[in-house]
Amino acid sequence: METKAIFRENLLSKQLENYLSNKFTAGKVGIQIPSDEIFWEKYVDESTGDIPFQVLREFYPQLNFPIEDGIEKKQIYRDAVLKGSSILSDKALQLNKESEITLKLHQNIAYDIPVLIVPDEADFETLIQCLIHKNNPAPIPKSMGASLISGINNWKKINNLKQEWTESNSSASWNEEFSNNIVPNTHLYKDRIILLSMKPYSNVSAEKLQMSSEEWEKISLKIRLEHECVHLYTLKKFGSASNNLHDELIADYIGIVATAGTYQKEWMLTFMGLEEYPKYRPGARLENYLSGMDLSDSEFAQVTKIIKNAIENIADFSNQLNKMETDHDKRWRIEALCTTDLLQISSANGVQLLLDKYDKISAR
Repeated sequence: METKAIFRENLLSKQLENYLSNKFTAGKVGIQIPSDEIFWEKYVDESTGDIPFQVLREFYPQLNFPIEDGIEKKQIYRDAVLKGSSILSDKALQLNKESEITLKLHQNIAYDIPVLIVPDEADFETLIQCLIHKNNPAPIPKSMGASLISGINNWKKINNLKQEWTESNSSASWNEEFSNNIVPNTHLYKDRIILLSMKPYSNVSAEKLQMSSEEWEKISLKIRLEHECVHLYTLKKFGSASNNLHDELIADYIGIVATAGTYQKEWMLTFMGLEEYPKYRPGARLENYLSGMDLSDSEFAQVTKIIKNAIENIADFSNQLNKMETDHDKRWRIEALCTTDLLQISSANGVQLLLDKYDKISAR
């Protein structure tokens, strides 16, 4: 009833109603957790915790193909990426500073996950094109600096499974076993990796936030890592992590609080291009999450108002809580924000709704 009343008050169009519907309460169940720690620990350097980037070329065949328009349609690419063929392109993916890329296994509130840190901006864009856009030269927004890459086949895992199975089932069919028992259990062979750039967060300059470039680079990296781990947690808990403003406000909130100790409301407004609200700064991150929607000027104005109010209410909610010092507290905050609709968060009683949800969840 509360959400419907808010809909009526704002006279939202059907497309905005659908977009703003809560993706965390649609009856989805959490993802199955892969045993990434066991697999990846074999490759971790005990002294540094690093994993050589080169090992990824063995796991993900697409890293051995160049960025080329329509390359995913070529049979050699399909055989390598979809079937694990060892026949690869004679032109590998070209990176400017491959030796500077670091790969670590990161512990977080969901589960341990590989984190790829890419200092070179062009290399970051190349890897996004490779791992998300199937090696196509898709344009990458300057305000994009991180991604939780989900659902890519790890052929090293698949080959390990095949070897283990054939050692005790020499007379049976691996193809039948693979189709019946491996393919349906995607957690056994599909990876999730967090990919981070070293760019200023949300393409916002250090000068704009009145701090040094060195300090802002460190803060940006930590916000990004915490942000992506929130998406990982909502996948585990609710089976959902979408390219949606509700998700992004939650992930940025936790990222900012975990990094700065308190929620920096002005940072968040700037990240979304709303630092001079009601004026919007074109090219800001807000529009990244409205891609594909044909919004009228009045609809866009409604979205900016909703986001501005939600940020204000999240700040008030956060200020009424103690300092976030435990993983339990982090989970409670995430779950309170997930289970409260974005329209409810932005409403006149949004702060109280969040506090009530938080109290109920933390009392379990």
